[in-house]
Amino acid sequence: MTMMSDLSQDLVEQILCRVPITSLGTVRSTCKGWNALSKDPILCKAEEARHQFLGFMMKKYKLCSMGFDLHGTFNEEGAEEFVYPSIKELGNLFNQVKIARVFQCDGLLLCVTKEDNTRLVVWNPYLGQIRWIEFNNTYHRLDSYAIGYDNNRNHKILRFVDIYDSEVKHKFLEYEIYDFSSNSWRVLDITPGWEIESYQRGASLKGNTYFIAKEKIIYEEDGEYPEPPDYLLCFDFTTESFGQFLPLPFEHYLYDAGALSSLGEEKLAALFQSEDRSEVEIWVTTMIEPNAVSWNPFLKVDMKPHCSFGFHFHYDGGSFFIDEEKKVAVVIHFDASEMTRYEDAAYIIGENGYVKKVRLGEAPANQGGSLNFKYCCPLVCCSSYVPSLAQINQITGFEKDREMKRKRTNEHKEEDLYN
Repeated sequence: MTMMSDLSQDLVEQILCRVPITSLGTVRSTCKGWNALSKDPILCKAEEARHQFLGFMMKKYKLCSMGFDLHGTFNEEGAEEFVYPSIKELGNLFNQVKIARVFQCDGLLLCVTKEDNTRLVVWNPYLGQIRWIEFNNTYHRLDSYAIGYDNNRNHKILRFVDIYDSEVKHKFLEYEIYDFSSNSWRVLDITPGWEIESYQRGASLKGNTYFIAKEKIIYEEDGEYPEPPDYLLCFDFTTESFGQFLPLPFEHYLYDAGALSSLGEEKLAALFQSEDRSEVEIWVTTMIEPNAVSWNPFLKVDMKPHCSFGFHFHYDGGSFFIDEEKKVAVVIHFDASEMTRYEDAAYIIGENGYVKKVRLGEAPANQGGSLNFKYCCPLVCCSSYVPSLAQINQITGFEKDREMKRKRTNEHKEEDLYN
């Protein structure tokens, strides 16, 4: 009888490269050889080749894997058609909690739970490791988050809130950073001269996170003030500070649709749709650093011929990703089907005015007659998933008990030495 250990390495590699990243944990329990070989990031290249975009998204408050073949197939007339995306809800741990927001950096996913007592969980899908992170003090429902790493590849999480909450009549101003290496939070001494709306998710690039932000508004005595345009603002995880304002390639204001997306670790993309216009613009950086940026136009599409009158991407819920080779973008959105029901959708836009809507199923029911787009709108991680060997395990369960026993044993030995 042929044993698994008898299979050639080439055959095993062919088997492993066809296993979805989210199923590697099960495969690794098969045998030691498969466990070691499955941790080679090179094996993921075949999986990436089958889907131009392979990543993760939040849909109906659940974390899902998503495959989107933007290279498509050809119909009988010879025209290219894009293949319907594959979206699969992740099980096990993620069946037990609702996810409100998800962020991606360096192969790690940061998930924010949708609970009265919000929690953070970081997941490495490639290694199958999970770390739950406790808050140092309190949290606020409008907290913003970002995940990144410093020059030593030490991963960190930024948490901040800068808002007046009219419900409790209190001004919240907090900036904290969580360090994976020390498993602790630290308060940052930051006096912001900017405002970042709580629905602006930011985009991770080269370990840092970029946000759409504006200068802090100074109110006049008569209550009137000129609204400043938005800029690009970088948080540097090495210096643990924000940089200077950088130019966006368009004039973006509060109710305009605007979102950022990363292209691997080298480029940033920006989407823009003015509040009173039907054209959608997408720009891509030609150079970007924490304190410098330059842009080139990527796509411009008029949505009016393809959608209902007055169609507009939501200013407070958008996410998208692009394929530079095919020169297309996929914007994740949701449309009204009834007064209290919505459907999730992906809008594929490309050159020569190409627009195609792909329905992704019904969105969560609207509770209370008004929508909070930040949580209802499906969110996609803005770049294809790249495997990471970053270790994020925390000591829990049996290992934690064993560690405590070891410490107590050492303490007793030290006491015996002094007695």
